[in-house]
Amino acid sequence: MAKSVGKKISDYAVWIILGLLCIGLIGFGPTNFGGGGQAVGTVGEKRVLVSTYFRALQTRLQQFQQQIGAPISFAEAEQFGLQQAVLSEIVTERALDNEAASLGLSVGDEAVSRALLSDPNFVGLDGQFDREGYRFALSNAGLTERAYETQLREAGARTLLQQAVIAGIEAPAPAVDAIISFAAETRDFTWANMGPADLIRPIGTPTEADLRAIYEGDPDTYTQPETKRLTYAWITPDMLLDTVEVEEELLQAAYDERIAEFVQPERRLVERLIFPDQAAAEAAAARIADGGTFEAEVDARGLQLADTDLGDVLPADLDGAADAVFAAEAPEVVGPLETSLGPALFRVNAVLPARETTFEEARDDLQDDLALDRARRVIAQMIDEADNELAGGATLEEVVEVTDLELGTLDWFPGVEADITGYEAFRTAAAEVTESDFPEMAALDDGGIFALRLDETIPPALRPFEDVRPALEEAWTRQATTEALVTLAQTLEPQIAGGMDMATLGLTAQEESDLPRTAFVPDAPADFLIEVFDMAPGETLIIPGDGRVALVRLDAVNAADLNDPDTAALANAVTAQVGQDYALDLYQVFSQGVVDKTSITLDQAALNSIHSQF
Repeated sequence: MAKSVGKKISDYAVWIILGLLCIGLIGFGPTNFGGGGQAVGTVGEKRVLVSTYFRALQTRLQQFQQQIGAPISFAEAEQFGLQQAVLSEIVTERALDNEAASLGLSVGDEAVSRALLSDPNFVGLDGQFDREGYRFALSNAGLTERAYETQLREAGARTLLQQAVIAGIEAPAPAVDAIISFAAETRDFTWANMGPADLIRPIGTPTEADLRAIYEGDPDTYTQPETKRLTYAWITPDMLLDTVEVEEELLQAAYDERIAEFVQPERRLVERLIFPDQAAAEAAAARIADGGTFEAEVDARGLQLADTDLGDVLPADLDGAADAVFAAEAPEVVGPLETSLGPALFRVNAVLPARETTFEEARDDLQDDLALDRARRVIAQMIDEADNELAGGATLEEVVEVTDLELGTLDWFPGVEADITGYEAFRTAAAEVTESDFPEMAALDDGGIFALRLDETIPPALRPFEDVRPALEEAWTRQATTEALVTLAQTLEPQIAGGMDMATLGLTAQEESDLPRTAFVPDAPADFLIEVFDMAPGETLIIPGDGRVALVRLDAVNAADLNDPDTAALANAVTAQVGQDYALDLYQVFSQGVVDKTSITLDQAALNSIHSQF
């Protein structure tokens, strides 16, 4: 009896839970998010559907997680303002839909039909619009055909509205001129790159106090960053090369298989220009014989040299033209010669002589290639054994005792150089490992494998003075040299400003002409050209570097040459970009104005219910 009563109570509890669950699903269940008509608000006469907001928020969350490379909770997404950004975009879109409707803007059925028929998501195996596929895709997305086609119609109307707002927007000429004048003007200047050899007296050696001043004045430079003390086990194919033997018959078989690589007949580097008829080919050959060029004939045919390039060819590649082409010297144009594509001129650019590498000559390379391949296979078989040992609780020290892996230790931080840190996979694993992680085998990009363990994390610490003494001495030498060179340059600068030639003062002068802002000046100090472009003609400037000093005199400021093809291309690009920027800014201002004047009502309870589903 007690058992029966208990069963009834259990049944009642189940029915109560199911009832509560049904009540919870009435408001915002899965079907409502898929395509119900419920709304989270209205914008003018347009509703913001629950399904629209849910899908947009879900998509944005997925995109953000892909962007940062890690999953995040919805609470974390809220901290980034993700939901607010999505809602703002949807409200703006619906406000524009409302504005387009109030203006009577719409697109016809034909435009909607074209959009549907051109959508690759609805194309069947025969390349045509698939009605059933269309319905199935919409059903999966929780949309009806009518709702989706309404969306297409509204999107088309928004496009018409956008085009009406930005039509005819052009970049203001003064803005474009200012950008071009800044970007395309050049400078003429004379400069001397002064170094230690220009000093009259050597700078000497630092005292202990000098070194201590640098050490204590710049502790960050001499502080070792947070360091991970790692133990690792690894093996690479190169480590096994000395233990791998390859049978002679396998080496011979590999040589025979790659015989085309080791035995190559004589070849030619050839270009071929085809003509529509014999007369045209002969006329071109005559022009070349009279001093014309093959390139000119290619241009005249409306082609690029790349269109004529046959690469390195064998006689079998040239149909009936082989004898004449292989009898020619390089460089030489032969023809017209008849080909399967019509009469053609051939230019022979180089003769590649026959080349043969004997088996004995190729043997060492074949041995290395096959040994590496075999070593990779051997290592691939080690992975399971090593993984099983680790899974069974073995330490890295114990794994190396029963496998061919080698043990190593390393105090690692970004920038540390060691054999194993040359592998990106190891650097990534070292950066991510924590003390709670268990070692597991991972692959290296050359076929090797490794596993690592974090033994200790060492906080940042100032390195001992004696350990960094060489670096301190080098830093003092650079600093003292720079200061001495600046003092020397200051004594020479007035004379150079007065017109005296730098060579007369014992400096090696370098003259630069028409240098743009984007030029690269070897051995110049950092931001050298930025400072040069701020100078006035005739002005001199001392620009300190790292152990060197630049002494500069600006000779001329050259305005942008608008007739230069590169400048003209830049002007066209700037005009297009600035025009687009102005149009975008204008449309954003227009959109915000539409939003500001439109009545907007949002149901916060409905929004909260959607957020809770995440």
